[in-house]
Amino acid sequence: MLSRRLMLRLVRRIYSWSRADPVDEELRGWNWDKPPLKPRAYLDLGVWEVASKYCGTRRDLWLRRKMGVSVEPSESMAKGRMVHEAITTALREAGRYLSNGLDVWSVYEAAKEKWRRIDTGGSRENARLVEKIYKSTLLSILGEAAYEEALYGSRRPPLAISEYRVDGSNLGLAPNLSADLVAEGGVIVDIKYGAPREFHKLSLVGYALALESEYEVPYDYGMLIYIQGSVESIKINVKPIYINSYLRRHFIEERDEIIDMLIEDREPPRDSACNPSCPFYKVCNK
Repeated sequence: MLSRRLMLRLVRRIYSWSRADPVDEELRGWNWDKPPLKPRAYLDLGVWEVASKYCGTRRDLWLRRKMGVSVEPSESMAKGRMVHEAITTALREAGRYLSNGLDVWSVYEAAKEKWRRIDTGGSRENARLVEKIYKSTLLSILGEAAYEEALYGSRRPPLAISEYRVDGSNLGLAPNLSADLVAEGGVIVDIKYGAPREFHKLSLVGYALALESEYEVPYDYGMLIYIQGSVESIKINVKPIYINSYLRRHFIEERDEIIDMLIEDREPPRDSACNPSCPFYKVCNK
């Protein structure tokens, strides 16, 4: 699922794109104190609040932020959380045991059942999905460790740091953002369960801007990992993303539009294409 060899191939592709279309300096996160990055208000927005456009009018955000509406996550959202936790748990456990000097087989034996800690809601189907994703990720990491040890006589830690915390408050975002994964070379990785959407790219942009604002180094490379299908036929696709000027402007525009809506008390209408699977569907359609 995740390997240095795959990551390096994809990074080389993104690098060629960045050479042809460099990022505008004013759109770097370290320019947070100047327009267009300087926010009109500081509302501690989550990257997911800015990037997620499942509701086209942003009425879901209004209901949650202004009306205090709390809803249970949809089935798809719950599965997405489980899949994400399965991958990050596998990365964390593999990294912990490998750094303690255990051989690859011993690591697998020690870590193979740690997926059971993940809350699957008592569903047997969910448990099977989590187990499969967890063990697939674990085996991918350990396979790469064994390959490097055989080839070079040594091995490096797993390539990704899971749930990387970063302060986005300079940009009007939350002070404790959590990127899914940050890999070698500053590659930001976001895990998605379900069908690809164009706006998924924006989550990578939000984390890139926040990381740039905090560390003052460029973050131009992103990866979207899509996991789809059932337990019997899981499909995994990795899509490289260049975090270019266009995407940065798009994220900033979405952020500013949300800030204006909230501070001006402009209640958005119901989305004409409202999806019945939306957690807010019943609230909007009363």
